Amino acid sequence: MKEATFSVYITRSIVQYAAVKYGVDADSLCATVGIDPELLKLPDQRITGTLHSAVWREAVKRTGDKHLGLHLGKAFNLATFGIVGYVLVNCSTFEEVLKKLSRYTHLFSQGAYIHFTVSQGLVLCDCDIVNHLQNYLLEEPQYAIESTFASLLTATTVLTGKPLRPHAVWFQYPRPVDCSEYERIFQTGIHFSMPTNRIIFAANCLNWSILSANANLLTVFEQHAEAMLHTVNQADNYTRKVVQAIAQQLTGELPSIEAIAHSLAISVRQLQRELQAEGTSYQQLLDETRKELALKHLQNPHTPIHDIAFVLGFSEPSAFHRAFKRWTGQTPRNYRFLSAEC
Repeated sequence: MKEATFSVYITRSIVQYAAVKYGVDADSLCATVGIDPELLKLPDQRITGTLHSAVWREAVKRTGDKHLGLHLGKAFNLATFGIVGYVLVNCSTFEEVLKKLSRYTHLFSQGAYIHFTVSQGLVLCDCDIVNHLQNYLLEEPQYAIESTFASLLTATTVLTGKPLRPHAVWFQYPRPVDCSEYERIFQTGIHFSMPTNRIIFAANCLNWSILSANANLLTVFEQHAEAMLHTVNQADNYTRKVVQAIAQQLTGELPSIEAIAHSLAISVRQLQRELQAEGTSYQQLLDETRKELALKHLQNPHTPIHDIAFVLGFSEPSAFHRAFKRWTGQTPRNYRFLSAEC
């Protein structure tokens, strides 16, 4: 199975923070995990999740900071974020920032996908862990997810001059013994063992203006970002195409692999080979797409659960309940209740 890769920008920020904040020897840390320190001078390069996770673990070990992800995010500097940072600082509104962040997630991480929806006056901003690749985040999500959400708070203040005050923060992993540091940083209710990683805040924040907005520079940097995104995404081209095709055809009946292959003008055997080379399968992508659509539909409190089950191709609501429980550990009704509560 193909392994998710991560931008050296992120790896370098971990090493530099440990060195500056805690006096950790950066070269020694790199040597321990098997990374050439010279690689950190080439931020457009990418490394495997195996190496990236080793950097996280070694940095936590050497600093003794069990909340390193939170603290790195709190100290986040957009200037260290490469081309994505340049795009974000030139957006016009906070809504545009979130849209660009979602679009360019893969430039810094193939292991997670950031996206948001608006429901009942709230923004639900999710950081979903990719499961069709070999991905260390499936086993060790804590530091990266916490860093991502804390970084969003820091970046928002820098970009808009206003503090982002979450209504709630969700994490998929179990609750730690001591939550005081989470509460100090996020200043809101923290929920663990949730079906997704999510930060929730008021939708009126989307209208906030970006202090450094520059439409001309945004165009220039976006052109660069699009070129880089094309290069990064070439490897998982068929995965994306299949997911998009499934979402379009999933309207009450499960699309067959034959139907998807036909829509992509490719033979079934060739499609299977392409997906296998990308470390996934048609059945896995079908299951993942149904899950993502289920989560999205359940955010609308007016859509009956039995209608959602039908649209997603389940023969009866009980089959949908079983599948959703397998995906999230919760029933559809409980998930909807928790979403509305937060």
